[in-house]
Amino acid sequence: MRFQFSLQKLLELRERLEQQAAAELGHLQSREAEARRKLAAQKQHRQQQLVQWRERNHGELDIGELEAYQRWLEVLDQGIFRQQAVVDQLQISVRRQTDEFLAARRKREILEKMREKEYAKWHEEVLGKEQRELDDVAATRFVRQEAPFS
Repeated sequence: MRFQFSLQKLLELRERLEQQAAAELGHLQSREAEARRKLAAQKQHRQQQLVQWRERNHGELDIGELEAYQRWLEVLDQGIFRQQAVVDQLQISVRRQTDEFLAARRKREILEKMREKEYAKWHEEVLGKEQRELDDVAATRFVRQEAPFS
């Protein structure tokens, strides 16, 4: 007699859904990390541009060059702003996916607990049946041993 969990197919489905949610979470976390690296690189590039400009212009101020440089900084700032928006959106997606993954895990764990309880009940029934069979065998032997003396 073999144990068969009545909700095994559902448990397998929950396991697959949890694995998919975990894979998607990992993918989003990787994308977020890459977006953060890109943002940090953009900020570092902007800072380097600022330092270079300051070093190049010791006291001499050319208004045309200053305006051009200011426009260039605005372009860099816009890129940083857009990249920060990407990071923020990915951060939100990671939080949502984390919640989805945790919910999927909880659903799977509930079914596993149900499986454990069902298995424990089945195991107890099997042991009880075996004990009854052993009792029947012992009673039959006892009757056979006592029968010739009656």
